[in-house]
Amino acid sequence: MINLNNKNLPERVKKNLLDLHYNKYLQYFNTAIIISFTYLIGVSIAFITKQVNYKDPIQLFLIALISIGFLGVMSILLLNFKWHIDEIPKEIKKLNL
Repeated sequence: MINLNNKNLPERVKKNLLDLHYNKYLQYFNTAIIISFTYLIGVSIAFITKQVNYKDPIQLFLIALISIGFLGVMSILLLNFKWHIDEIPKEIKKLNL
């Protein structure tokens, strides 16, 4: 997070910095959602076009393992970005504007 304890920074500058960080995390959040849906669509297309053999347990296991790992990491990142998005407006309200 930003060090807003610097007494030399005016309140408006602090607010602008927090706004920039809010926008940054919002962009990260949206990008993570887009990447997750793109992955799910890609896996769906692979199944529909029969690029994945339904009867091969090794392929299904690998796809399941990779999907769980990928979507798990994306879920953790989404929760982290969401937490930052929720915290920044609280910090802005604390400023004396």
